[in-house]
Amino acid sequence: MPEVKGNITGLKPNQKKSLARLFQRRVDRASLISWELGRQLTEISADTGRQIGILIDRRGNILQVFVGDSKSILISDLSRFRVGKSRFRGVRWVHTHLNSEPLTQDDLTDLALLRFDAVAAVETLENGLPGRIYAAWLDPQATKNPWHLEKPVPLNQFRLDFYGLINALEQEFARRVDSQSTGQARRRAVLVGVTTDRLEDLQRSMTELIELAASAEIEVVDTVTQKRPYLNPKFVVGSGKLTDIMITAMQKSAEMIIFAGELSGSQMRAISEVCELEVIDRTQLILDIFARRAASRDGKLQVELAQMKYSLPRLVMKDDFMSRITGGIGAKGPGETKIEVLRRRVKDRIAKLEHELEQLSGQRGRRRAGRNKSGLPIVNLVGYTNAGKSTILRTLTGAEILVEKRMFATLDPTSRRLCLPSGRKSILIDTVGFIQDLPSDLAKAFRATLEELGDADILVHVIDLSNPEYSNQMMAVEQILEELALDDIPQLVVFNKIDKTAPEIVSSVRAVWPEAAFVSALEATTLRPMLEKLDEEIGRLVGRSDRAPSEVDQKRGSEGEGSVSLIT
Repeated sequence: MPEVKGNITGLKPNQKKSLARLFQRRVDRASLISWELGRQLTEISADTGRQIGILIDRRGNILQVFVGDSKSILISDLSRFRVGKSRFRGVRWVHTHLNSEPLTQDDLTDLALLRFDAVAAVETLENGLPGRIYAAWLDPQATKNPWHLEKPVPLNQFRLDFYGLINALEQEFARRVDSQSTGQARRRAVLVGVTTDRLEDLQRSMTELIELAASAEIEVVDTVTQKRPYLNPKFVVGSGKLTDIMITAMQKSAEMIIFAGELSGSQMRAISEVCELEVIDRTQLILDIFARRAASRDGKLQVELAQMKYSLPRLVMKDDFMSRITGGIGAKGPGETKIEVLRRRVKDRIAKLEHELEQLSGQRGRRRAGRNKSGLPIVNLVGYTNAGKSTILRTLTGAEILVEKRMFATLDPTSRRLCLPSGRKSILIDTVGFIQDLPSDLAKAFRATLEELGDADILVHVIDLSNPEYSNQMMAVEQILEELALDDIPQLVVFNKIDKTAPEIVSSVRAVWPEAAFVSALEATTLRPMLEKLDEEIGRLVGRSDRAPSEVDQKRGSEGEGSVSLIT
């Protein structure tokens, strides 16, 4: 016999028997609830002074019985019931109300978030008989709220082909989901940003988050922002706002929620427990992009290391796993919980990755030594992600490298030989783009690679002048270079994408930065002044700006158009 759940403390034995007998009842599948079953519910509810609720499947079987208090009732453990992207849960929730109230906002929220076939409340009269029935079900055609509220009528007058209605609604819901995903395999997400400061700053962060989502091939179906006096320690946003977000996600068939800030392990778990959507934050999104784009062995290992370090404090498992233990003959105590085993395996993997990366670090050092031995000046392209560094490298050297208008298109940079106007040769290296608030785990994993910038003779700082946030992006790059102790290396500032920038903006920036180069990476002719400035700077560094190419340069110049792979 299934067990009655909820607030059963203090119930009399005969009341518990009445509740247990509910499992023996069956409803015709064409009915939402029969008058006889409704009367049995209200009689028990009036006798106990508590709300009584039941879950009924589409065959009319009563699967679970819950007991609440006089004002509310808690539904728990629905994991056994099916639910899908284009399906309802396959069960309806029917419960009693003691104070003649209609369906509450909590009832309707449960309907939307738990994807019940329907939710209904039966009014309990003073004599214990059922009064009116209040019913609601999800409506795929709804716009403001995703549900339809049926007009309340006395239970004995309620007529509805429930089975036919729910099948038709579910088919319509499936068609809507299919139409939204036709021709695309991209995931759909709602972006969420919360701030205790200025909304203008949050909007800039949300704009960048949209670009990051596009880079991860995620379709943004909605963005939600909220300003609060302080962040909710459990959900980040307020509980009411979180409910609105989940309803929006359900209406727009979103599969995930992405938060602009970084979530703690407890916050991620709390949010995940109240919704059946994937929940990630900005850091995890960036890590996912890096995992997709990394091509070299070194790059893949570093990304995996960053992911492991990020996930370790956020490992969570459902409560039913926490009690499972492993042990053996001779073991002291009960052994390790499953979560402890998982954490230990992650730590072992982190140690192994760090060892492998240490070995690869030696290989990078030997490659750097080889480049330094050649005597050729080393020029590194640095800048914010999507500033156009790879396009400059391709235009100058003809390198067949990936160039895309998206963030972090380059993760495994390469180097090419570059001939300057004086005939001097140099090595031009494209590097991974920077970003504001670079996740700490990712920064640590890539620190060894970024330290290769320390071998550069000159850093070419490429800036996307067409981006309204170019000044903030400049400062972010300078801050990262300072953290890496690379701010003392000579820099050539290059403002890119002048073809997409208003002339008056170009003029005003040129007045402030007269020593900078202004280019369009797509137009080779605009790069000539940049090369001349670079040639002049290199000549000033070596003190031989007018020298003829050295024997090393000449030897290097006679080699084929090879490339030296730089791993990040």
